[in-house]
Amino acid sequence: MKLTRFAFLATLILLISSACIEHEIIPPPSNKVDLNSSFVGYVNGTQVELTQNVNNYLGFALDSQIVNTAPILSKVIYVSGMSSMSNAQSITLSFGSLEFDATGSATPTLPMFNDFHMTNSGNPVPFKDMTTLATNNVNGVQVVYTDNTGKSWISRESDPGQTANFTILKQASDGTGDYSLYEATFSCKVWYVDPQTSVEESIQITNAKLRGWFKR
Repeated sequence: MKLTRFAFLATLILLISSACIEHEIIPPPSNKVDLNSSFVGYVNGTQVELTQNVNNYLGFALDSQIVNTAPILSKVIYVSGMSSMSNAQSITLSFGSLEFDATGSATPTLPMFNDFHMTNSGNPVPFKDMTTLATNNVNGVQVVYTDNTGKSWISRESDPGQTANFTILKQASDGTGDYSLYEATFSCKVWYVDPQTSVEESIQITNAKLRGWFKR
């Protein structure tokens, strides 16, 4: 009798212990796009390097839309770069413009977005002013460099011999959007106009490489 009672208690304890075991929950695999950004180049002969998550630097992607009424096509200019909440120095690259019909959609379709960037990958893209990108059917880039004093220096299409070269590294989508990850190399002159005196200054950016992404 004692043996039977002991066996019963042992079995009961085993069952209770088994019920208390926490089973490991394995999360489903994530398809989140890995977004990384970096910049390195020479500004007036001094090397400037910005790295994601160093000194609070992060990459960003925006777009600027010029919406027109049909039959005039609308445009999207894609903006990408690096900035920091604790440092004034930053780099911004604008690339456009992609034309689309805004009557049927508020944004270009995913195939249009992907094709636009892939078509320009590996081909020299000239420098253009933002007004030119917004009003003409052309492709081009504009670079804005903000120095550590907060002064913004902007490229101009009137300076000869300036091109940017894009390499699309990957195109992917996740729950936050559709992306074209790229690497751009360029050299250009950038200008600062004193708001008080209208005096113009220029500096050179050479052997620059910006890695980032465009977002649809």
